[in-house]
Amino acid sequence: MKRLGTALAVAVVLAVGGCSQDKDTDEDASPPTAGASLDLVYLDHPPVQPVLEDIDKVLTAYEGEVEVSRHDADTPEGQDFAEKHDLTGHVMIAVLIDGKVRFKGFPVGRAPMKAAEGDWRIEDLDTALRERTRSEAP
Repeated sequence: MKRLGTALAVAVVLAVGGCSQDKDTDEDASPPTAGASLDLVYLDHPPVQPVLEDIDKVLTAYEGEVEVSRHDADTPEGQDFAEKHDLTGHVMIAVLIDGKVRFKGFPVGRAPMKAAEGDWRIEDLDTALRERTRSEAP
């Protein structure tokens, strides 16, 4: 009975006081999402707009985890951004994660013409962001 009482006392102390970790290791560590960014280069008109809506649905699951910047390729600023990232010509949609082009063109099956179709799906964007942020599936 004495052992049970001792075990119970230890459990209560741990439950009330909690377990602490070494302070130095926690305070200096950056969260895995630190610096996560997504740049979206696009033409803001049909047939791109419905795809942008689908991209936005994915992005809502990562609010606060990924910094999103939008670049309309029909504007001088958007064109400059695209050119700096070697996106030349008629850029319909391009998604850059952490400054690197990850997805370009329309998602599979969504292009108005085969030449504008990329080799990615909306689900691929979600997977890439989940891997980058190390979060659970939304």
